[in-house]
Order: sequence, then structure tokens, then C-alpha cells
Amino acid sequence: MKSLEQILQVEAAAGPFSTGDAVIEQTLRDFIQLQSTTIAVGTKVVGVRSVPWMDFKWYTGVNGTFSYPLDDNAIVDPTKIGTDNYSTKLFKGQGRVTFLDSVRLRGESWENIDKQQLGIIRARADKIDATILSALAAGAGQTLAASAAFGSAGADEEGDLLSAMDLIFANARVSGDEPLALILPASKRSAMLNTQLFGNVVESLQSHMGRIANLTVYYSRDSTVASDALLLIPGSESAEFFQYNGEGFMETELTRLPGVGYDWLLTSFMGTVVHEHQDGAAAGKNNRILKITGVA
Repeated sequence: MKSLEQILQVEAAAGPFSTGDAVIEQTLRDFIQLQSTTIAVGTKVVGVRSVPWMDFKWYTGVNGTFSYPLDDNAIVDPTKIGTDNYSTKLFKGQGRVTFLDSVRLRGESWENIDKQQLGIIRARADKIDATILSALAAGAGQTLAASAAFGSAGADEEGDLLSAMDLIFANARVSGDEPLALILPASKRSAMLNTQLFGNVVESLQSHMGRIANLTVYYSRDSTVASDALLLIPGSESAEFFQYNGEGFMETELTRLPGVGYDWLLTSFMGTVVHEHQDGAAAGKNNRILKITGVA
């Protein structure tokens, strides 16, 4: 496995940022975009797509029909897609860093460049989480109040989670056996990982819920889940995160700053949509997503 330093040592380059500039720009862009979506929490529970458009509209034609059994000579009426619709748009984001000549000349170039890249990766991941989690919270078709803050003396975490699951499977457009994802405040890790006795098995609540309900738990420090939790059926049917990869703009720019160093700029267009399912939830929401309030 090659390090980032080895990847960026382009043989054709006459110097650190010379003939191989285009390859370096592309590699840095791909590395940062991949790593930031990998470490983000939100991208683990929604669909993730690269798209060639900046705006898109969906028509809510999910009320399909299928008749069975039918007479051999029968024919069914068509399901018509109406004019009800919802849309999303991508917004611009940027990360920027300067690779200083003085740093490279003093022999610390790659360690410092790595730190600067990781700083952009973490900042971009935080923005991705912010847009995804805020969209999920706003798109939650159902809400349930926790019996008490998770981990407190009067809490019934298992009961709250099972009640929330019942609401999703009772009201959402689902088959009834889908896996679930839970996003909790990072401060509630101990409440979920503390071991206790369930029947005749000693295990954590997180392990217990994973075993009996196919629930995967994630933790976040994003302000959207500072005091609430999000329970949802993960995947692209519930919500999607988009990144623009079409033509029309320069994603990475490497510019020489005379007497200073090299200025590197990453531009991204991103957005999130919560898909409507005509399941009784209000516009912009679906019942596959539920907010549990007061967990912290």
C-alpha cells in the first residue's frame, strides 16, 4: 500500500509542483473528497451519488399498483404519475490551503502538507454531516419523546427505541423487515455501550439492539443531534447526498504565490434530499425517518 507522499511523487515532475501539477491536483482532490465522505457519519445512512446536474426535480409517483391474480385476457388500468413534485439544489463549498516555500525548504513539507490536507478533510466531513443530518431532522415524518435522557436513572432506552421502530414500520412505506440506523449524540456512547443483563445474556444495549432488531448505531457531535436522536431506515430510498462532477467549473486550482508558496483551492457543490413517499407525511418529509427528542 502506497503512502500519499509516494502517490504524489510523479516521475515526470521536475520539482514538487512542476510538470506533474495536473496529476497532483487530481490526486489531492480525489483523496480529500473520498476521505471526507468516508469519515462523515451522514454518508453511512443515506445514498451517496456523484451527479452532472445542479438542480433536479422528482415527481412523486410512488403510489403504484399491481393486480394479481388476473384473468388471462384481462388488462389493468395504468398508474398515472401526477404533477406533485419535490426538488433539490446543490450549494457551493470550498477548502483552501497554502503550501509554503519556507516549510518545504526546511524539510518538513510532507508532514505539514498532510496535516493541512487532514484539516480540510475533517472540515469538509463536518459540513457534509451538517447538511445531511439537518436534512434528515427536517425530513423526519414522525417524532417520539424519550422517556428520559439516555443513561439517566429514569431512562428506558430499549423501550423508547422499540416504540420508535414500531412507528416507522406502522406508518412508513416499507416491507416490515428492513434494517435500521440510529444516530445519537456522541455523549451517549457510554449509555449504549454499558453492559447489562438481557434475559440470560450480558451485553451492551448497542449489541443487544443490533442482535434483536438489526439496528446499527452511529454517534455524532453535530449540533443537529446535540439533544435528539435520529432513527431511520438507511439507504437511498430514504434520502440521498449528491456531489457535482459535471463540466463547467474547475474543481481544483493550484496557483503560484510569488515569494510565498503554492495556493491550492478545492471547490465542491453538494446537496441532500429527503425523498417523499406519499406515506402520509407532510411535504419534504417521509415516515421512514423518526426523531427521538430529549435523549440528552
